[in-house]
Amino acid sequence: MARLFAKDIMHPRVSLYLKDAGPEVVRKLMANYPALPVVNDNLEVMGIVSEYDVLDAIKEKRTVHEFSAESLMGCGHAEHGICTSPITIRSDTPIDDIVGMFYQERLSLLPVVDDNKKLVGVITRKNIIIAMAEMGFWPEVEFQKRAA
Repeated sequence: MARLFAKDIMHPRVSLYLKDAGPEVVRKLMANYPALPVVNDNLEVMGIVSEYDVLDAIKEKRTVHEFSAESLMGCGHAEHGICTSPITIRSDTPIDDIVGMFYQERLSLLPVVDDNKKLVGVITRKNIIIAMAEMGFWPEVEFQKRAA
């Protein structure tokens, strides 16, 4: 793939706060993100809330007023299980590595953090696809090399 890094395509910091109540969680998830990182007061990523987490709450017959970002968050994996911290990346992570992480970990969003582990941006699978399309992904010569 092109020599792109997380910093080249990430969206600015968008997130949920630990104490965001259900209506705020739903409102923020309606803004074209399949998931959002959950941060504390220091902007450190504590977890991830995805659309599936909200659907799980609905399956459990919880109303929007019965959950918060903190009560829904998981590690960002397709299967939450037990985790100590969500998967994050740095702004200098190559796109090839990011694509591999999306596949390997079955993620829909990766938080981008700085040296102090504070959220600086997010990357979704769609960010990568859009960036590749805008760059003229796989020029004809490159495509012929790959197809051979």
